Amino acid sequence: MERRLIVEQFDPEYPKPGGIDTCIRGLVRYCPPNIQLRIAGVDAVGNKQLGAWAEYDIGGRTVEFMPVARLDHSNLRASRPHSARVALGLRKYRPARDTDTVNTHRLNLGAVAMRLYPNAGLVQYLHGSGVDDLKTGSVSMFRYAFFAFRGLERRVIPRTVDTVVFNKMGAERLQAISARVRFSPNWYDPAEFFPAPAEGAVKSRIIWPARIEPQKNPELAIEVIAALPERYTLTVAGKGSLESSMRRHAEHSPAAKRITFVGAIPKAEMGAAMRSHHLLLMTSRFEGYPYAVVEGLASGLPVMTTPGGEPNGLVETGMNGARVEADRAELFVRAAEIASSVSALAARESVSRMSAAILVPDVLTIP
Repeated sequence: MERRLIVEQFDPEYPKPGGIDTCIRGLVRYCPPNIQLRIAGVDAVGNKQLGAWAEYDIGGRTVEFMPVARLDHSNLRASRPHSARVALGLRKYRPARDTDTVNTHRLNLGAVAMRLYPNAGLVQYLHGSGVDDLKTGSVSMFRYAFFAFRGLERRVIPRTVDTVVFNKMGAERLQAISARVRFSPNWYDPAEFFPAPAEGAVKSRIIWPARIEPQKNPELAIEVIAALPERYTLTVAGKGSLESSMRRHAEHSPAAKRITFVGAIPKAEMGAAMRSHHLLLMTSRFEGYPYAVVEGLASGLPVMTTPGGEPNGLVETGMNGARVEADRAELFVRAAEIASSVSALAARESVSRMSAAILVPDVLTIP
């Protein structure tokens, strides 16, 4: 049995909106029996002993977890980088010294893991295209140091035993560095995301499930609903540093009465929330392989997206939603008409092979 240690800014009791948190929970829930996962993460709520193992339930599976730092991992604008604090804690407590492999989700933590666990193989997961993301709104500290980021890629990637990139362009670029780089789409949890029992005759309720941060382009979402016919409504399902700005923009919008803010929806309730809507809107400037899109399609929601909102070609106009050519609200008028004509069954069928039960064992297995 392979013993694998996951290192990430993760707290099993405090789900963080975003792809990495969703990824880790899926890895645990659908891990095959030949791999034993343990997690070194953070205490985000102040109720755990640092450096001590404890067992937690994640999706009906028990996993050992050790917090190595105490921090609010949902604060994306912390003055001290979260990864640096995790790295210091990892060095101090050195959990699972006997692990066979270490799995990191950020290159800087991958570099740290190589030094601290020289006898373990490094399994690196990457959730974006890399430098392109840094140029289009990422809040990573590397947005000020492109060359340092590229240097980190060249240092870490060739030394991994497996690198999985959840973005087609990122995988293609990094395959020039190492033959051990492979692409994988993200998945949906079949226990949580499935279509409503009956499909509405008229599609009008749109959900925007995202952190309210610059990457997600929240003002565009408000402009889109203002451009659409009055039968459409928008539910903003998220929180973030731009929430006040987005609310002000909504209050002054001609579509103000058609916009509802519901805050961040717990992951366990997101499937039900999606089933109460008809369409999903993505306005992001960039994404890796967005879980929201996969989960929306799995829930029977056709997706309307900007080019950066779904950059992997999963959303096809007229097949499972509609793509616009630029981040302009008026382009979504036609996109909404097209997406509204797509059936819930067609949306669901487009991700039929992307269930976590199918993809997770393949992702976890080193070729």
